[in-house]
Amino acid sequence: MSNLARADGNARDREGETPAEPPAVSGSAGASPSRPKLRVLSRDESRSVPKVVVITGASAGIGAAVAREASRLGYLLAITARRGDRLETLAEELRRNGTRVEVIPADLNDYGSPEWIVSETLRRFGRLDVIINNAGLGLPTLFSESKPDEIRKQLEVNLVAPLLLIRHAIPSLIESRGMIINIGSAISCLPNPALGAYGATKAGLAYFNDALRREIGHRGVRVCLVEPGPVKTEFFDAFTKLGPEPGTYHPMLDSPSPWMSADVGIVAQRIVKLIERPKRRLSVRRRFVWPWRIVGFTFQIMPWLGDFVVGSVLKKYERLPVATTSDRNRT
Repeated sequence: MSNLARADGNARDREGETPAEPPAVSGSAGASPSRPKLRVLSRDESRSVPKVVVITGASAGIGAAVAREASRLGYLLAITARRGDRLETLAEELRRNGTRVEVIPADLNDYGSPEWIVSETLRRFGRLDVIINNAGLGLPTLFSESKPDEIRKQLEVNLVAPLLLIRHAIPSLIESRGMIINIGSAISCLPNPALGAYGATKAGLAYFNDALRREIGHRGVRVCLVEPGPVKTEFFDAFTKLGPEPGTYHPMLDSPSPWMSADVGIVAQRIVKLIERPKRRLSVRRRFVWPWRIVGFTFQIMPWLGDFVVGSVLKKYERLPVATTSDRNRT
């Protein structure tokens, strides 16, 4: 469950921080940003030029770790998230290593942000080779307890924004024979009420990932899905603060056991490695992801069993007493 550690700064900005405003969106919703026409590169040519990599949710967690790993390997970076101050701090760190890094602050909850990110990347670099859709938003509440505006924001950040970002970038990715890496979720194969709408957004992203690969793969664009399990980041400290105070215990507020969690640096290495050695689907870690897949498949063929097991677990949590955030932190 706690692969929600992928949720980045986009999802957890504090009030009072103002992201850069993207330009007003004009024209039709499907309009692509203007750019010079480039010829389609051959596969060998695309490997011989430095690749421009766009990373969403790069201000913290997996996104920041991916940026560091991509910098180490010599890629050109366009990093984006809502928290511009944290992006600038990361960019300065990477520039000291000789990496060219462009900071593009944007709130993926805003409709115009995906087009803004693509157009700014093309304006500054003149090309776009890789998109890593890492940004995500988790909510520490059940669906029935979530506020409608929070659910809408979750849908925008986790599903709508990645699709629109890809849509605006497709012409450039075809020209560069580029790559799309979508960061999904290991738990999306098992419908789980503790995830609220989060699981639905990640399951939708997985469906879209495979459909898109079959649509544009023959045009030279690689499309990969990464399914992380629990990852060791600072996410759970921030995630806990989003819970009600006081609030009813929620299973998503529990940090995973250390043996279940992958090191964020190792996860980042596996993700960046896909740029040169693509796979249709990458599970991190397998020993965590595959059991969930097996359980999910079992519940698909025996839905009554899934209803009984998951429903029983949820009833157990609903009987737990009310606890404050400080109480949860002590347990």
